[in-house]
Amino acid sequence: MKLLILSTGTPSKYLTQAITDAGHTYETHDPRNLYLFISEQVNGYDRIFNGSPELESPVRLFAASFDAVISRIGAELPLCVSILRHLNENLTVYSPQTAIGLLVAHDKLWTSQVLSAANVRTPLTVFAMRANHVAFAIDKAGGLPVVAKQLTGSQGSGVSILETPLAANTTMESFHRANIPVKLQRFVKAHDSSSGKPTDIRAIVIGDEVVSAMERTASQGDFRANLSKGGNGRSINLSGVETEMCIKAAKAVGLEFAGVDLIREKMGQTYVTEVNGNPGTGIIDITKKNHFIDLVKYIQTKCKESDTLTAPVPLPDDDKEDKQQQENEEEASIARYQLLLAKEQRGSLDYNENAILSFFKRRFGKV
Repeated sequence: MKLLILSTGTPSKYLTQAITDAGHTYETHDPRNLYLFISEQVNGYDRIFNGSPELESPVRLFAASFDAVISRIGAELPLCVSILRHLNENLTVYSPQTAIGLLVAHDKLWTSQVLSAANVRTPLTVFAMRANHVAFAIDKAGGLPVVAKQLTGSQGSGVSILETPLAANTTMESFHRANIPVKLQRFVKAHDSSSGKPTDIRAIVIGDEVVSAMERTASQGDFRANLSKGGNGRSINLSGVETEMCIKAAKAVGLEFAGVDLIREKMGQTYVTEVNGNPGTGIIDITKKNHFIDLVKYIQTKCKESDTLTAPVPLPDDDKEDKQQQENEEEASIARYQLLLAKEQRGSLDYNENAILSFFKRRFGKV
């Protein structure tokens, strides 16, 4: 199996080692250096090219040479996922993270809306483009203290706690003047019974499983438990209800691989606070479990189910070989289309396969 890693940085050694230890290969490309090409032909032939600055001229990447894509996109995600969408929907390369799923997870308000629509419990949330009535918004969010979150951000950035009317009014006015949208969220009191410090939970979801989970405890003087903010963690097991909640949250967002954050309230209720499409590797150091091993196994299983495992594809030397390559890709696409139609009749399509099947129907009609 050959995997394509889309990464705006250096991919983690945990990921690359999991791939090579399983006997697979990979290529890493920064999506900011890739050219997507949309053909005028009605029957497809869209393309993607590697335009890395060290190359004299862009080189075509052959979609048929990759079995799946793993996204580790960090910076400039809203633009970079256009490359992932092109690979998924136009070039029909499977990925456990859909472009729409990454966009939903990137937007904290959108995530809250999707979770609520899917009947996943999430903290009380209030949002307005212009918070002209701060006291009203805070009251609807459960009163002070209240958590203010910018709609994008990771590793605890863009999150504040407003504890007094003065702090709330000043902070909200500052956000408004800077044209920064924020959502207000009820402050869920969750504390480590031994230290009294705020805690939360990060769980890694792959398919229909939670493969690892840790409890994070905030550092002294901070309410954010993120490891990147100085918090510490310990490996834990989730309850059955919490496990199902995490799996349901990831599916609602549209991700087969995700980090799901939970808060256990003192009164016994558990809430999903965020879903992360590019979870950090700190949990691996805490739990001593490399979840990328599980991810690679999961991808291999999905590819086998769809019969998409490919042999290495040689680069064409001339137009004749390029035409033959196009014909090979066309035959592979038709074969996969027929497999997806059969799965649709059985009612066993997942989110990603559904999107690809919709594209095939537009492209091929009936075969």
